[in-house]
Amino acid sequence: MFSKAKDRIFAALLFLCLIPIILVSLVNYHAAKKALFEQYSTNIREHMRRLDDQLSLYSMVGQRELDKLAEKLSAPINSGKLIMPPGRGHPPSTPTAETAAVLEAFTEIQKKHANSRNICLIGIDGTSLFLLPKNGGSESDPRGWDVYHHTLRDGQGHFHIMKSDGREGESWWTSRLIKDDQGRLFGVLAIEWNAKQINKWLQKDIRPTNTTLLIFSRGNMLLFGDKDGTDREDWTGQEYSSVLQALQEGTGKEVIPFIHGNEEMHLFHYMSPVSGYTYVELLPNSAIDQQLNPLKEIFWVVTILVVLLAVIITRRVAKWINRPIRSLVEATEALQQGDFSIRVKKHGLQEISQLEDKFNQMASQLQTLIQRERDYMQTGLDQIVRSFYLAVEMKDPYTAGHSERVTEYALIIYDHMDERKKAEFSRDDLRFAGLMHDIGKVAIPDRVLLKDGKLTDEEYELIKLHASIGANIVNQIVSLAHVSPGVRHHHERWDGRGYPDRLAEKDIPLMGRILAVADTFDAMTSTRSYRKALSMEEAHAEILRCASTQFDPEIVQVFSKAYKAGCFHRNKLPSYTNQSDLPAAAQA
Repeated sequence: MFSKAKDRIFAALLFLCLIPIILVSLVNYHAAKKALFEQYSTNIREHMRRLDDQLSLYSMVGQRELDKLAEKLSAPINSGKLIMPPGRGHPPSTPTAETAAVLEAFTEIQKKHANSRNICLIGIDGTSLFLLPKNGGSESDPRGWDVYHHTLRDGQGHFHIMKSDGREGESWWTSRLIKDDQGRLFGVLAIEWNAKQINKWLQKDIRPTNTTLLIFSRGNMLLFGDKDGTDREDWTGQEYSSVLQALQEGTGKEVIPFIHGNEEMHLFHYMSPVSGYTYVELLPNSAIDQQLNPLKEIFWVVTILVVLLAVIITRRVAKWINRPIRSLVEATEALQQGDFSIRVKKHGLQEISQLEDKFNQMASQLQTLIQRERDYMQTGLDQIVRSFYLAVEMKDPYTAGHSERVTEYALIIYDHMDERKKAEFSRDDLRFAGLMHDIGKVAIPDRVLLKDGKLTDEEYELIKLHASIGANIVNQIVSLAHVSPGVRHHHERWDGRGYPDRLAEKDIPLMGRILAVADTFDAMTSTRSYRKALSMEEAHAEILRCASTQFDPEIVQVFSKAYKAGCFHRNKLPSYTNQSDLPAAAQA
């Protein structure tokens, strides 16, 4: 992914910067979340304590009213003149004065407390007396109600939750036992309160921000309100049971994980030291997340800004660190490519500067050594090549200067080619190939090479072998083997009718195509036994005519361009004076 040293340094520095940025952001976010949770916890605890204070006050008021009412009931009960009908507790059509006095006391309490629904006295003998004509249409025996059983079981008054038959919503009951003057149990006196009205009364000063539940000592439960301040009717008995189960499993924990529907919540609970009631408040995780959304946005913006700043800084630092390294790498690559004159500039880092000094010293020493070796090798190669082509000229003196002229013409063509083609081989490679292109003639018998007159077909085939023989000779010299294709294929033709391999078009090596034009041009401008030398203009026209048949048309085009620029000339004419002295082999 990061192929350059600069990119790797940049990535490493950026990674080192991002780690503390991300860690700081996460730590700050979790710290903010923890602080917000603690704030919610404090508010919820305060809310539940205030609810308990208010509800305890309401309980005391209800209990005081019951105590006052119990005093008024003592005389009628002890006199035995209080008439209570059986069953539903309907008042008799002609009640006694004692019964009427009790009902009047019931009515006074109802008027005094608008939240009261009904007041009843339930006897243990199955009789009952209600303030209202009928208790919501209930036909059941009041002795089966929870408030009756709980009061008898506990022996004292309590708040209870009970669904009133025929009424909507829930009812609260304040109750106590009633006894006669001899201490015998007479029944249960209870006031029914409207739960919704009490809820609204409590919320006047304490408006709940989350779902709040009240659990009575007997496990009965009341829903105070939701976060929008209204009662909720979508709570089922199973969900109430899940709250009780969570409280049992989370004994000793102030905050318990809880799931209501598909929503994760925190369950806070508080037990009243006065009444023993348990208050429960549910805080959804989404409420905390919603409060943290602006903080998240701030964290993201700050993080992005810091990251951008880190990118800019680390990019600059990476460039500063990478500059001397890149300089050394590029200098090393230049050394690998043979440029021993390369030197690196010194930079500010002390360690890098020392390395750059050592590199420059090494490069200087290498340059001196390599130049010395190159000069020695070049001298050696030049001597080898000169020895070879002098050997040919000594054996065939009639072609003296031919290899040098062919080499000169080939180099002129090379100098006028585009850089893309020049990249296939160097100028020295072409020079060596030109000087040795006829080296194979040393293996041709003198009787054929120096024969006067026209060659036979068999002799001509022997002459043609000089191209492949010369390539084999050059190929034996390790430092010159790479130029052997030019020697072998300088007699190939563009149309595939040449020798030795009858190659065609671009199957012929480029070096061979260049030497073919240069060799033919020199041959045409040199005197042969069968003809006189052509003029330069005539030879140029003939080369153009043979383009795309004998010669590569692109090479011919380059040749013509160089010719028209005046680059081709002969420093001296052939030294032959007697045309009869020309060997017949010169026609090859």
